[in-house]
Amino acid sequence: MHSGVDKLIVKRFIPPTICSGYKRAYMLLVLLLCALATVGQNITRQQANGLLADLQKNYSGEKRISILLELSKFHIYKPGESPTDLDSSRMYLRQAQKLSDSLRLVTRQHETESLSIVADLEGGKTASGRARFSTLIRNCQRSGDKEGEAIARYRFATWLRNYAPDSTIVLANFRQVAAIYRSLNKPIDEINALKEIGITHLYEGKLATAESELLAVLSRYKAIHYRKLHYTYNLLSTIGRLKGNLNEGLMYALLCVETMKQTADTASAAAFYGDLAQVYEVAGNHQKSIDWYKKSLVVWRREGLPNFALFNAAGVIAKELIAQRQPQEALRFLKNLVAAIPTNTLIQKACVAQNFAYCYDALQNYELAERYYREALLRYEKNNLDFEQSLQVRQDIGAFYIRRQKYPEAGYYLTKALTILPQKEALSTLRDIHFMLFKVDSAQGNYLLAIDHLRQYKTYNDSLFNEAKSKQLAQLQIQYDTRAKEQNISLLTKQSELQQSALKRAETTRNAILGGVILLVGLLGVSYNRYRLKQRSNRLLEAKQQEIDQKNQSLERMVVEKEELLEEKEWMLKEIHHRVKNNLQIITSLLNAQSDYLHDATALAAIRESQNRVQAMALIHQRLYQSEHLARVDMVEYVSEVVDYLLESFNHHLPIQTVLDIAPVQLDVTLATPIGLILNEAITNSLKYAFPESDYGVNQPGIIWVSLQPLDEQTCRLLIEDNGIGLPTAFNPTQSSTLGLTMIQGLSRQIGAQLQILGRQQSGVRVQLDFNQHKKTDRMA
Repeated sequence: MHSGVDKLIVKRFIPPTICSGYKRAYMLLVLLLCALATVGQNITRQQANGLLADLQKNYSGEKRISILLELSKFHIYKPGESPTDLDSSRMYLRQAQKLSDSLRLVTRQHETESLSIVADLEGGKTASGRARFSTLIRNCQRSGDKEGEAIARYRFATWLRNYAPDSTIVLANFRQVAAIYRSLNKPIDEINALKEIGITHLYEGKLATAESELLAVLSRYKAIHYRKLHYTYNLLSTIGRLKGNLNEGLMYALLCVETMKQTADTASAAAFYGDLAQVYEVAGNHQKSIDWYKKSLVVWRREGLPNFALFNAAGVIAKELIAQRQPQEALRFLKNLVAAIPTNTLIQKACVAQNFAYCYDALQNYELAERYYREALLRYEKNNLDFEQSLQVRQDIGAFYIRRQKYPEAGYYLTKALTILPQKEALSTLRDIHFMLFKVDSAQGNYLLAIDHLRQYKTYNDSLFNEAKSKQLAQLQIQYDTRAKEQNISLLTKQSELQQSALKRAETTRNAILGGVILLVGLLGVSYNRYRLKQRSNRLLEAKQQEIDQKNQSLERMVVEKEELLEEKEWMLKEIHHRVKNNLQIITSLLNAQSDYLHDATALAAIRESQNRVQAMALIHQRLYQSEHLARVDMVEYVSEVVDYLLESFNHHLPIQTVLDIAPVQLDVTLATPIGLILNEAITNSLKYAFPESDYGVNQPGIIWVSLQPLDEQTCRLLIEDNGIGLPTAFNPTQSSTLGLTMIQGLSRQIGAQLQILGRQQSGVRVQLDFNQHKKTDRMA
C-alpha cells in the first residue's frame, strides 16, 4: 500500500497484545527491508515529469487513463502523508474516473476506485478501508470483472498485511489473485502475486518457506524470459543476510544491481545500492560498503524527496567522516542535507537525531549527544517501531555509556536491545551486543555473566564468518583450480607445438649441414672475418642500446611527473569548486539566518530571491566537483535541480506543474552560470506573479514550460513560458527597472544573447534567449 520505508513503518504492524515482542520486532525488521518489493516499484520524479509532458499531448482513451493513474500513484506513494500530495492524487483520480465512465471501461472504473480507497487510507481514513474494499470486490464479481477483482484484492491484501493480527486473509487474497491471473492467462501478474505470498511469509519470519517460494518465482520468471528479476534478487539477498549466509546475500545483491542496470529500470536504484552496502558491511568489507552507501545517497539526493533511507545512508557517511577524525565536517554535512531536504515523518526525525548524536559524541559534547540519543529512541518508541535502527540506537546508547564508564545504564539499554531482537536472526547484531555486555559485566565484576556473553559472542561470530569464509575459500579454490587446469592445457598444447617445431628444425638443420660441409672449407676464412666484424658491430649496438635505455627512462620519469602534476591540478580544481560551493552555502545560511530577524514581507521576499540566486550558482559548482568534466556543466540535471529547488523554495499553495524539455547539452561554466541565473529570475517571476489564487486552482493548474534545445551547431535556444495571467497592458519589459528583469537583460548582453520577452494579458509570458553554446565569457555573473 505504501511507498518507501517511511510509510510502511510509521504504521503499527501488529498490536503488541496479539504478537510477542520478538515476533513483532522481527516482522517490523523485515518490513523495513522489503518495502520496495511490496509497493510495486513506484516511479521517480523525473518519470513523473515525463508523464506530465505526455499528458499535455492530449492522448485519449485508455492511454490517457493509464497516465492519470500513474501520476496519482506517484503522489499517493511519496514518503509522508502530505495533504497537498493526496489532493493532487485525487485530482488525477477524478479525471481518470470521469474518462473511464464516459468510455464505459469497467476494469478501469474499478481500478480507479481501488486507488481512491488507498488515497483515503493514506489520509487517515482507515476505519472504513476493509468494508470499502469488500464492497468493491463484490461489485467486480457481480459485473464479471475478473481483472478488476484481482487488482482490488491485490491492493486490499497489501494494505491488510500492515494491520492484520495474522496473515491468513492476506495469503488467501494473494492466492486468489494468482488464480484469477492464471485463468486470464497473464503469467507475469500471476507470478507477481506468488511473489507477494513469499514476501508475506518473509514478514512472518518463515525464512525457509519464503526462500523456497521466491526461488520458485525466480525460476518461473526466467522460464518466460521476464527480465526485471532484480526485485526478486533483492528479496533473496535480504533472506541470505538475515540467515547469516553472507555469500548468498552478496551474490543476490550483486545480481540485483547488475540486472537493474541491464534493464535500465533504476526506479529503486538507491534502495538496492543501500542493501548491497549493508551486506558488504556485515561481511566486513567496510570500504566497499562506504562506496555503495555513497552511491545510494547520490541517487536519493537527486530524487530530492525526504526518505528514511536517505538519512540513514547520510548517517553512515557521517560516521565514516568521524572515523577519519572529521566530526565537524560530518555535522556540517548533516545540517546542510536536512536544510536542503527537510524531514517530514517521525522516523526520519529519529534517524536525523541519531546521526546528530554520533557527531556530538565525537565532538565530546556528551550532554548534547545523550539528549539526541534519547530523542531518537523516544521517536522510535512513540510509534512502537522496533526494527534495526531502533535497535541500533539502543546499542549506540549502550556503547556511549560504556565509554563514559556508566556501566549500569549501558547494561540496561544493551539488555533491552537484546530482548527485543528476534533470537534466531540478525546474527551480526547479536554478536556485537553480547560483546559489549561482556565488557559491562567484566567492569562490574559479574565474571560468570561476562564469560557467558563472551562465549555467545564467539558462537555467533563463528557461525557468521567461519562458514562464510570457508565457502569463499572453496569458491576461490574452485576458480583457482579451473584456471590452473586451463593454463596446464594451454601449456601442454604449446609444448607439443614446440616439439613438432623442434623436429622440423632438426631435419632442416641436418640437410643444411650435409650441404654446408662442402662449402665450409671455402667459407671458413670469410666466416672468421665476418665474425670479427659482427663482434665489433655488437659492441657498438650495445653501447647505443644503453644510451637509448637511459633516454627512455628519463622520458618515462618526465611522463610520470606530468601525469602526477595533471592529477594534482584536477584535484585542486575539484577542491576549488567544492570550496566555492561551500562558501555559497554559507552565504545561503547567512541569508536564512538574517531572515529570522526580518518581519517585513518585501524584505523577506528579497532575501529568499537572493538565496535562490546563490543556490543557482552553488549547484553549478556542486555539479562540477562531482563530475569528471571540471569546466562543463550537464544542463539536463542542472536545469532539473534548479526548477525543483525553486518549486520547493516557494512552497506554492496552488498545484504548479513543470514540463521540462532539455537536450543533452554541456555548457562551459562561464556560460552555464548566467544561463542558470536567467532561468532562476524567469521562473521566480512566474511563481510570484503568474498564478493568482483567484484564477488558478485544482481544475486549472498553473504550468511552467522550460526548454533548452540547439538550433544549429552554434546556437542554443532557452525558452521559459507559463500559462499565467500575462503582463499588464501598459507594461514594457525593456523599460522596466525591476531587479529581476534588469538582471535578465544584463546577463543576456553579457553572453551576447538575443533576448525576447513576450506577454499579453491572460496569455502567459514567454522568455526566449538565443545564445552561442560554444562561447566562453571573460567574467561570470
